[in-house]
Amino acid sequence: MATIFYSSLIGALFFFGPALAAIAIRRSLAIPWQLLLLGVCLVYGVFPLLLAWGGLSLAESYGCEADITMYECPRNAALGDWVTGMTFAHWGAIITIPSGLLGAIGLIISIVLKAARSQAGEPASANSAAAFYRSRRHKVIAGVCRAVAQRLSLSVLGVRIGTIALTLVAPGFGGLLYLWVWLAFPLEPVSSSFEPPTYEG
Repeated sequence: MATIFYSSLIGALFFFGPALAAIAIRRSLAIPWQLLLLGVCLVYGVFPLLLAWGGLSLAESYGCEADITMYECPRNAALGDWVTGMTFAHWGAIITIPSGLLGAIGLIISIVLKAARSQAGEPASANSAAAFYRSRRHKVIAGVCRAVAQRLSLSVLGVRIGTIALTLVAPGFGGLLYLWVWLAFPLEPVSSSFEPPTYEG
């Protein structure tokens, strides 16, 4: 169980940057919002290094000394655990730097293309990049399961049971995947009256 949890956590940390870029692209967000997400990706990439630098600064300020893998702080014993955790956080950069970099590249490309379309006078459609829409009329929470069922011609009940099972087995991965689909794909247009047949069984 612990292996599944940590695998889900590592996967979520790695796909954070690309997921932000995908949300910006699929939702066709305005350039200021994409610039904000670009800043988030850049900060996310270097955050473990900033955390480690903060830990080393704390260790120096409080006279903490390294003992193989632990820091001991004579003035404040409880501070040693915090300094140790912060100092060794730099290993997280192995995951966050590639993730932040991929997200930043995707956002930069999206911003450049959006700016070029804007200069060319092309109309921007907020939902033009959507592969499918979340169901507006048949939803329990956000219409995600109904959209997946329609797209893949599956049973809505089966998709919902699978979603619940995935969330229970791998809460980090299942929950974040559901949240990402919720954010990345818009609701179907109000004027949309046609829905592909879906198996309800």
